[in-house]
Amino acid sequence: MVSPNDVTIRPLTESDWEALREIRLRALRTEPGVFFRAYAEEVDKTDDEWKEWARGGDGRMFGLFASGRLVGITGAVPWREDPSGATAVLVASYIAPEYRGLGLTSLFYDARLSWIRSQPRFKRIIVSHRRTNEPSGRAIRRNGFTHAGTVSRTWPDGTVDDEVCYEMNLDR
Repeated sequence: MVSPNDVTIRPLTESDWEALREIRLRALRTEPGVFFRAYAEEVDKTDDEWKEWARGGDGRMFGLFASGRLVGITGAVPWREDPSGATAVLVASYIAPEYRGLGLTSLFYDARLSWIRSQPRFKRIIVSHRRTNEPSGRAIRRNGFTHAGTVSRTWPDGTVDDEVCYEMNLDR
């Protein structure tokens, strides 16, 4: 049995790119209805694109590690739809099934929110989940986000379902 005390989180670096590629593609392949991108959209990324993603680009990617092995990923990046650059969006969260149910999402939120708050450019944070992914919704609400709306969308697995959106305004 894995203990939450055996799991650590840290920002990913370029040297983590192969492990990032492996876990991201696993997530997209095994859970195609949860993410905004499909396996086919990312499987052909170049090594340099994976290295850039591991570095975080203009955001930050984090990895959950158990005994030195990457078992989860998450990130925070500027939201492309906010031209001011003042909105961060939480992205790409995935925990390997054997590590779920241990309360590890709190590590995701602590790391991302701490990093976002250290960046003066951000005034707001957004996050969303597919309506049927209620564990994600509970974690979002537990971490202080408020409901901001719901939109219908077609997910990469081809089904139509609601995307439930949340936001948090940062007091600066």
